[in-house]
Amino acid sequence: MQLQDHFLIAMPHMEDETFAQTVIYLCEHNESGSMGLVLNQPTDLSIAELCSKMNFMMKSNRSFGNDLVLAGGPVHTDRGFILHTSTDQVFKHSYKITDNITLTTSADIIDTLGSCDAPEKYLVALGCASWAPTQLEQEILNNDWLVVPSNNHILFDVPYAERWLEANLLLGIQHHNFSGYAGHC
Repeated sequence: MQLQDHFLIAMPHMEDETFAQTVIYLCEHNESGSMGLVLNQPTDLSIAELCSKMNFMMKSNRSFGNDLVLAGGPVHTDRGFILHTSTDQVFKHSYKITDNITLTTSADIIDTLGSCDAPEKYLVALGCASWAPTQLEQEILNNDWLVVPSNNHILFDVPYAERWLEANLLLGIQHHNFSGYAGHC
């Protein structure tokens, strides 16, 4: 089962506050485990504030809009993860997820954000979600997660608060059709 570049959608009965009603983008899934970013838990910190706190020399004419930094998950909460559309620019620590999506963890990308050198679309997260080998597969078998191929519209364009509902719609599921209980066939 190859789950990289897929969304994990938390089932309504998920009791863990960290993951209740979350959508996670899976950046990596292999025999060593899995890693992803929660897409719908914004922090109170804007990307502009993050850049300022990191003491980056702010280029003139930067435009950040109202984008907030996401709480990407409970692991490595002191580390930044920038998920972005692929670019010709080379960053020190980047991991190509697909031909169109890259994950960068090096600070050199921060210097481009808000400028014309930035990737076309990006999101910034502090922390990530990770699973040991076979742990995620077991959680899926336990009906904790629905799995659906990702799409860039939900990844980058849908407002944070609407991402869980929109991801469910990819499966044709209206939120009012969910039951708080899951079964096995």
